[in-house]
Amino acid sequence: MNAAHWIERFEQNRNHSRWDEPMWGQLRCELNDAARLLLIESLATFQLGESGGGTRLRRFVETHVSTRNNSSNYLKAIDLFIAEEQRHAKLLARAVHYLGGELKTKHWINSIFRGVRSRVNAEFNIQVLLIAELIAEAYYGLLYQNVPDHPIRSLCGEILRDEIQHVAFHRDFFREVHGGRLPITTAIWALQFQAIFAATEVVVWADHGKCLHEFGVTRREFEGKARGCCRRFLLSLQSQRNSMMDNN
Repeated sequence: MNAAHWIERFEQNRNHSRWDEPMWGQLRCELNDAARLLLIESLATFQLGESGGGTRLRRFVETHVSTRNNSSNYLKAIDLFIAEEQRHAKLLARAVHYLGGELKTKHWINSIFRGVRSRVNAEFNIQVLLIAELIAEAYYGLLYQNVPDHPIRSLCGEILRDEIQHVAFHRDFFREVHGGRLPITTAIWALQFQAIFAATEVVVWADHGKCLHEFGVTRREFEGKARGCCRRFLLSLQSQRNSMMDNN
């Protein structure tokens, strides 16, 4: 994995602003109360998920990379990735307050998510995190396309750009992980990945479907968007693996 490349990308994101953040305190939300309240509930849940300190992930990565080459670079890239996630949490917090809402301190999905990530090993931890990134890519993409409030659309577009990069970052990790495995092992991994993804997609729609539906997004549209993100990830992972095999 070219961790140095990702260090450079994350540092560029941190040091060079690509987005003019709205002056939240000087703006007035034009959404009707029903849409505004549903959006508060939904964004506050995502904000809680982004607000972790990254201690679990960092602990697993420290254990995992201790036997790998270039381990210090990968750990630094993970730290920069965590910082970018925390930036999202701050931006989402401002958006929730702009909408007139309050932040959450706990939520059942977040509790399950954190509990599952604490199990097994670094690979599974990052897999669960990646699935959340793929779902987020679909979620923010749909809000960006459908929410009529310009500041919220702008925020969703900003986070969406980062989420797409995050998926690519984790794809490079799994490309390395699967590089030395037999094709059948990779195929079994892809099956369990899709099963967990499909279950997560159902749970997320159950919790956020009312909000998305308020802005005209149907269950089928969300499913298609989310599964499209998952499919592109798996195809790009397979394409990279095939390229590596051809070069060996």
